[in-house]
Amino acid sequence: MKKIMVATDFSERSDRSLMRSKLLARQFGATITLLHVVDDDQPRRIVETERDEAATLLRQIALTCRQNDGVSCETRVILASPFAGILQGVEEAAPDLLVIGPHRRQMLERVASNRFHSLQP
Repeated sequence: MKKIMVATDFSERSDRSLMRSKLLARQFGATITLLHVVDDDQPRRIVETERDEAATLLRQIALTCRQNDGVSCETRVILASPFAGILQGVEEAAPDLLVIGPHRRQMLERVASNRFHSLQP
C-alpha cells in the first residue's frame, strides 16, 4: 500500500479517519492525499469561498501531517456533489485505500434505531 486517500468534511468523524490513516501511512510508508469536495450546487460565490477556505484548511492539515507525523501529504479540492467528487478523486489519484468517516445520516439513523430498540419492552 503506497497511496491512501482520505475524504474529509472537516468533522470530528473525518479527524478520526485521518488519525487512522496517518498510522497506516507510517506503517506502510504510504503517502496521503486529503480530499475535500465542495458541493457545486450552490451560488458561484459561495462555491468559490468554500473552495478557497477548504484549500487553506487542507494545506494546514497537510503541513501538520508532514511536520508532526512525518507523513507525506498532498491536498485536493473538487467541485461536485460529494459522492461524485469522491469518485472523481479516486479515479484520478488511483489510491490503494480510500478512507472516509461515517456519513452524518447513517449516524443519525443508528442513533434513532438504537434509541427505538432501547424503548421497546
